[in-house]
Amino acid sequence: MAGEDNSKIRVRFAPSPTGHLHIGGARTALYNWLFARSNGGVFILRIEDTDLKRSTEENVRKITDSLEWLGLDWDEGPDRGGAHGPYRQTERLQLYTEIAETLITEGKAYRCYCTVEEIDNARDEAKRAGKPYVYGGRCSGLTEADQEAFRDEGRKPVIRLRTPADGKTVVNDIIRGEVGFENALTGDFILVRASGVPTYNLAAAVDDSLMEISHVIRGDDHLPNTPKQILILNALGRKAPFYAHLPLILGPDRTPLSKRHGSASVEELKDAGYVREAAINYLALLGWSYDEKTTLFSTQELIEKFSLKRVGSNAAVFDMNKLTWMNGVYIREMDPEELVKRIDSYIRTTRLAGLPGENGKPEIKQLVPMVKDKIKSLAEFITLTDFFFLPAEFETGAIDILKRGEGAKDILEAVRQLLPDIQPFVAAEIEKELRECAAGMDLKLGKFLQPLRIAVSGKTVTPGMFESLEVLGSAESLRRIDAAIALLDA
Repeated sequence: MAGEDNSKIRVRFAPSPTGHLHIGGARTALYNWLFARSNGGVFILRIEDTDLKRSTEENVRKITDSLEWLGLDWDEGPDRGGAHGPYRQTERLQLYTEIAETLITEGKAYRCYCTVEEIDNARDEAKRAGKPYVYGGRCSGLTEADQEAFRDEGRKPVIRLRTPADGKTVVNDIIRGEVGFENALTGDFILVRASGVPTYNLAAAVDDSLMEISHVIRGDDHLPNTPKQILILNALGRKAPFYAHLPLILGPDRTPLSKRHGSASVEELKDAGYVREAAINYLALLGWSYDEKTTLFSTQELIEKFSLKRVGSNAAVFDMNKLTWMNGVYIREMDPEELVKRIDSYIRTTRLAGLPGENGKPEIKQLVPMVKDKIKSLAEFITLTDFFFLPAEFETGAIDILKRGEGAKDILEAVRQLLPDIQPFVAAEIEKELRECAAGMDLKLGKFLQPLRIAVSGKTVTPGMFESLEVLGSAESLRRIDAAIALLDA
């Protein structure tokens, strides 16, 4: 396996702003960040926005917001500057053009005037012959007169790199070892499109070199691009960085991870109520492991222990259930005051915005002790507690359970008579009186509390019933019980 040279570590995360920051991209960003931080290196954010039709400023913001939420701070980038900027490829277009022209002058590249139709016909011919399509170099020997004739026809050229016709280009991959690519199957590939926009391979190779990137850490879907980028760097007389291609991330059905498997982007994880510590911890385990038994790592522990040598080459499986379990662990272990802050921030982005603590509504800090050991996400806090802030909405099937419950009305009427006399109206006194009432009716406490729980919350699962009644208060609890009794009488 190729080794790691840890001198002057400079790595980059280079997303295309054509959508949200997906799980695979986030894992790539994390591994680059961890590698930089664990080796005292530099982490660079580069925006590869040469897809002019799909790249948007909104997507740039979504990506940077997601990185910031994860806590992946960058040292150089579009908004922070640096000695190797600019850090948006659309601001470097003139540079790519100049480099391509230099390669033409040096005889290492040439203008190709083949039309799309001609290329498609050649590709179809290769397919019929059962061979892979490789550009045959038709325009590699054009004279200036030939080129002028094509220009007179209105043809706009692309620029192609002259590549070796034989031999191999070898990628010394830190994760996969040596991977060889036959040059004869690569052909003279395009550097600059007819539109004047550089291809991914030219822009990435040039930027990696000029930004002095020491290690390119990216998904293995980029592995076929790597020999082309090495050939470009060879033509430029520049040293290639070390490469590490990360394994694919699959869903539980062993197909590439997508929305059908649940949350596929960082933004979706955040919206679903996952906390950044769990997200970072779980993303780190999608391909990397420290040993066979340790699962939970703080971010600082990940920095201390991370190494590319511990990244495997086999595809990783994204397991939402495991992430949810891990999220619950982090929530339970979180300082209560910090959890209150996280929930408050989360609630501000939901339909409960502005409700906690206003107009007599309970404060979040009152409810956190009641649910901290029950919830596995910030969203579950809302699911369990929204009845404190909003009129009780009966869950699907809850009314049926209430109506079918034997003696439900009798229980509610008994509680209705009992609650006004409980003084002080606190959980301990409520519990004492309700237990005695249940015993007097010869009912197990669980069966006794079920209709009461549904009546005051509309739910079959809530925080502790005695504590919930205390938070609601005597008057509001009685009002909800009366409404449930009226519903049973209807």
